[in-house]
Amino acid sequence: MSRPNLTQDRPPRHQAGQIIVIAALAIMTMIAGVSLILEGGNAYAHQRVAQNASDAVANAGATVLAQRLGGAIKTDADVLAATDSVAASNELTTYDAYYTDVKGALLTPAGTTTTNVSAAARVGPADGDSTIPPNTQGVQAGGSQQFDTTFARAIGIDQFTASAIATSVTGALTGGNFLPVIFPVNIVDCETNGDLGIGDTSWVLSQPDGSDADPYPDGQEYIIPLCKTGGGSFMILDLDQSLGGPKNNCDDEVTNPPAIQFANFPVDIASDNGNNCAKEMVDEVNALHGKVVLVPICDGDCVTAGGSNATYHVIRVAALYLDYMSDENSNSNPLCQNHTGASGQSLVTIRGNGSSSCIAGWFVRYMTSGPVGAGDVIGSAAIGIQLVR
Repeated sequence: MSRPNLTQDRPPRHQAGQIIVIAALAIMTMIAGVSLILEGGNAYAHQRVAQNASDAVANAGATVLAQRLGGAIKTDADVLAATDSVAASNELTTYDAYYTDVKGALLTPAGTTTTNVSAAARVGPADGDSTIPPNTQGVQAGGSQQFDTTFARAIGIDQFTASAIATSVTGALTGGNFLPVIFPVNIVDCETNGDLGIGDTSWVLSQPDGSDADPYPDGQEYIIPLCKTGGGSFMILDLDQSLGGPKNNCDDEVTNPPAIQFANFPVDIASDNGNNCAKEMVDEVNALHGKVVLVPICDGDCVTAGGSNATYHVIRVAALYLDYMSDENSNSNPLCQNHTGASGQSLVTIRGNGSSSCIAGWFVRYMTSGPVGAGDVIGSAAIGIQLVR
C-alpha cells in the first residue's frame, strides 16, 4: 500500500508569497483610505478656519478703507498693518491682499479694473507701490494655513494646506434697519401752516465724548422737524409697504424694523399717515434714546403733492445719535423750540408745524456691517462694510 502524497494540494511556495504581498498591499490601501477619510474631517475644519481668517483679513482692510471714506487720513501702510495683525491673530501661514472697487473687482495701481492678479495693486509695498489706488473701496484677501496631519502620517503625509479667498467692500450704506422717518438734506423750519421754510445747508458731525460722566456726543445737537408738506403728508415712511405690510403701523416698524435693502440710491419710498403715526411712534422711538439710528434722507425740501399717498426721493442714509422724539397738538411744543437740552447745550431752533412733531439728536459718522452702493459718502451718510465673497 503506497503512502499518500500530503503536499499535492498545497500551492507552490512562490504562490504563497504572492498572496502575502497582495494581502499586505490590500491592508496598506485600507489604511491609506481610512487615514484619508479620517483626515478629511480635520481638513474640513481647517478649511473653515482658513475661510474665516480670510474673511476677517478682508474685513479688517475694508474697515480702514471705510474710515478713509469717512474723512480719516489712512494710507496703504495703515491697511497693511490692519491686515497683518488680523492674519497673525488668526494664525494664517501666508496671505496676500489686493485692492478692489466697490463691486469686488481687482484694481491696478492706476485704479482701473483687471482680471490679472499679477497686474493688481497689492496691499503694502510688496508690489513696489505704497499708495491706495483711485476708486478703491474694498480688499480681497487670500490666506493659507498649514496644519499637521494625524492619521495620514501612516502613509507618509505630514502636512496639508487649507486655502481660502474673501473680498470685503465698503461704501454708502444702502440697507439695514431704518427708523421710519425721513429728513431733508437741508434742516428746515416748519411754519405753523405746515409749509417748509428755509434752513441749514450743512450739518456739523459730532464725535463720541468718551466720558462716562457725559454720555452725549461732542458737537451740535439738532432738532429735526417732522414737517407737514403742502400735500398734507408728514415725514413718516411706510418702509414695509414693498414687503406687503399694513398701513399706519409705524410703532411696530420702530420696534420690529423690516430689513430693507435698496439696489442703489436714489429710490422712492412711500409715506405713511404721518399725523397718526407720529403720535403712535413717540414711546417706541424714545426707547431708543442713546442709540445710533439710521434715517433715510431726501433731497430738496422733501416737498410732495400726494398727501397721504406721497413718496419721498431718498438719496442716502444718515446716522443720528438719538436724544428724543416729541409730538404735541400745539404750535409751540417746547421740546421742538429753542431750549437747553439735557446735554446742557442750546438746540438749533425750529418752529411749530401743526402737529409740532420733531426728533432731536446728533449727526455722527457711523460704520456698520450692511449692503453698500456706489453712491458718494458725504456729510452724515452712514458707511457700510459688506463681505461680498
